[in-house]
Amino acid sequence: MDKPADEDHANVHFPPPLIHGIGVLSGVALAALFPLTLPTSVWMPWLGGCLIAASLFIAGSAFREFSRHRNPVPPNQPINRLMTGGPFYFTRNPLYLALALLHAGLGLISSSAWLMLTLVPALLIVRYYVIAREEAYLTRRFGPAYHDYQTRVRRWF
Repeated sequence: MDKPADEDHANVHFPPPLIHGIGVLSGVALAALFPLTLPTSVWMPWLGGCLIAASLFIAGSAFREFSRHRNPVPPNQPINRLMTGGPFYFTRNPLYLALALLHAGLGLISSSAWLMLTLVPALLIVRYYVIAREEAYLTRRFGPAYHDYQTRVRRWF
């Protein structure tokens, strides 16, 4: 039995920004309790800043594509069109890539090993809870067109 149109979505009810937010806050809390820093380097803040700048650029480009295609951003809403342009030409998950770069950039700027370590579970949760559900939904929704897109474009980058 098919789902009603308003219920046909990826069934993701725990948003990825919240997943990374919890990861960052956990890293900050762990750093306060058990300080663990990265090796110091004058390049760390610069590299972290570059990752954050890349994150903002990728996210901005992705939000423009969502708007251009009149697709909702939250993964618990049905989408109208398959997006393959803009940053979606290079990665199937530009917003998740942007979140990961932001998380890593914050870790480098603050020299927090805990922030870098909490990135790993955040990425795993996004990959296996969010992306797996989204890929199943997009396969149901767009069939061969999405499969062709998957074969052409990497999941992350």
